[in-house]
Amino acid sequence: MIRAFHLRDLTLVHRLSEHGVSLHTESALTRNLQPVRSALFSLVGGDFPTYVWKSAPENAAGFIQLSLEEDAQHAHILYVSAAENAPSDRGEDEHGQPPLNETAWLSLLDRAVAEAGQRGIHSLVAEVDENGPELPVLRRAGFVVYTRQDVWALNGAVDAPPANLLHPRQTADDWDIQLLYANIVPRLVQLVEPVPRINDGIGWVLREGNDLAAFVHVYDGPAATWVRLFVHPNAESRAAEIITAVLQKHPPRPLHPVYCCVRRYQSWLQNPLARAGFRLWGSQAVMVKHTVHHSQKSEPELSAALEAQGITPTAPYIQHYQTRSEKQNGKPAKGTAVCE
Repeated sequence: MIRAFHLRDLTLVHRLSEHGVSLHTESALTRNLQPVRSALFSLVGGDFPTYVWKSAPENAAGFIQLSLEEDAQHAHILYVSAAENAPSDRGEDEHGQPPLNETAWLSLLDRAVAEAGQRGIHSLVAEVDENGPELPVLRRAGFVVYTRQDVWALNGAVDAPPANLLHPRQTADDWDIQLLYANIVPRLVQLVEPVPRINDGIGWVLREGNDLAAFVHVYDGPAATWVRLFVHPNAESRAAEIITAVLQKHPPRPLHPVYCCVRRYQSWLQNPLARAGFRLWGSQAVMVKHTVHHSQKSEPELSAALEAQGITPTAPYIQHYQTRSEKQNGKPAKGTAVCE
């Protein structure tokens, strides 16, 4: 049985949170979200709808939590957890965790997809470890891998020469940022990965002449800083300078590391990150399931529709545009326009 979170489920969610899996890396690393707090927030119409699952004999339970953004067509699965109430005899995995309860996961994922569809969300996104047990379960639930990503971490300060080549993003840059995004991100990924939230966080740009060579989006959360780099391939040679400039403006602090997420379509950024002192934190698969499907509906031919409505067809009116030479030779006729 699956139902929306209720206050009486607070103890259950608190207990299961200790063994859950976060499927949205940015939130997990930068905001340090607590499932219990987010679940309570959902009771007053917050952006973290939470659903609880219990098996019929009450020997197992779980919950799933989503992260919704205002006016967004895509949602992230924030957290999933499921465990046996009684001690399990199935052993533990290599990390000392009990194996996934696939029955609970599949039920929770199905409910999340249905809920997202009812809210007008087009797709659900989940980020899972490439070699983790969650990936095959998500495949069974109908999720597919759209891209892969590597997350790099920098914990200590680095000595870097001054590199003041980045400038704060201005409103006039927004069109060029969208154009850069369209030229870098593959079309398939664009369906589920919107343009970075330029109004949520800090943006930096690098221009070469009139062209936008790079856009850097930085979210400075309470627990860590999250960086996304969008660098045009023509500016690949300047990647190290761009990374250095970002670190000067947003250096890591004690207990406040800097994470940089690199999608595989920009894998060439990984070498400059390693030279700047970053270390690979983890590699993940970005999995997506669509909640809506497009269907084709045949329409009657236009001529048949016109006949049924009794509309008499008329010849289109073509406006005459008088050239400059015609204007000089005489006064333009009434009802004509002069082409300047």
